[in-house]
Amino acid sequence: MAYQTLALIFSGRFFRLGCLALLLSVSTACSSSDQIEQQSRTAASAAQTVLMALDAWAAGAAPTTYAVGTLQSIGKTLADAGEQIRSAETSEPAEQASLAKAVNDLSVAVTRAEAGLQAGDRPEVQDAQQDLRLASRSLATAYAKYFAPKP
Repeated sequence: MAYQTLALIFSGRFFRLGCLALLLSVSTACSSSDQIEQQSRTAASAAQTVLMALDAWAAGAAPTTYAVGTLQSIGKTLADAGEQIRSAETSEPAEQASLAKAVNDLSVAVTRAEAGLQAGDRPEVQDAQQDLRLASRSLATAYAKYFAPKP
């Protein structure tokens, strides 16, 4: 049942996010705009996945090694998404730069959360979660500006 695996199933107390992370890292695009749209959506989804994994860790529902592995995988996904956004040719360079910055901010927050997890530093993980939420909002704002109708 592929649907169940992708639907963030609980198995006991652990999430199965591996297939979701793999899904996030796979994308195809036909044009620069499509590429930017797809990678922006991938980054937004990746951020939500990280937040869910961190929430599960904080609640004791996911072990640290699992949360760290999830963050490492998502970190690679975000790095790829950011690179594809930066490298796309576009007629909206300022908006493209805003999207790339927001994805970079997500990457920085994921790295910070991973370091906090490895150190067992709950306040650092919580601060990183706040940074993730802020960067997610920045990404949503940049996305809306990039894809807003132009006069």
